Amino acid sequence: MKKLFTLLFVAGIAAGAFATENIAVQIRQIEPTKVAVAFNEAPQGTVIVKITDTEDRVIMRDRINKEEAFAKKYDLKALPEGTYSVEVIDQSGVLRTATFDTFVAEAPAVYTRVTPMGDNQYRLLVSNLQAKDIEVLIYDGNQLIHTEKVDNPQGLHKIYTIDRANADGINFRVKTGTGFESFVTML
Repeated sequence: MKKLFTLLFVAGIAAGAFATENIAVQIRQIEPTKVAVAFNEAPQGTVIVKITDTEDRVIMRDRINKEEAFAKKYDLKALPEGTYSVEVIDQSGVLRTATFDTFVAEAPAVYTRVTPMGDNQYRLLVSNLQAKDIEVLIYDGNQLIHTEKVDNPQGLHKIYTIDRANADGINFRVKTGTGFESFVTML
């Protein structure tokens, strides 16, 4: 009888250990400075997400009380580039740990934006921080209807009026001498 109780006790401990493994917790780096923690099922009680640096200093600690599956994003762009660990803990212990490197992506050398203003008018804003040539191409559907080289290499802020646009929409395309090329918008 004593062996039976011992065997059941050991089986219970093993089942508890495997139950922790089956909890669907994911930690993913979704951007260079952002990480997401996701539970595919409701957690059992309070969950703690702890983010530490390489010297094991706690950068952030978050207590989460949810009764359903959830996902939460953490943005670390204010922190210096480096290696950080994310640990997800519940009352039974550590559920999952992940380590990732953060880095700040270089800001684009060119910033572009088009804003529709109504009455067939569109405001185009182009800021080119590297002071190289800018070329604006405007397409009505697939047909090129306007090309312009910008005199001020620092940027452009201009309103375009386009009459009789076809149903395919207006496309703005910006190219620079440094190799940047992008469709700004499709209206």
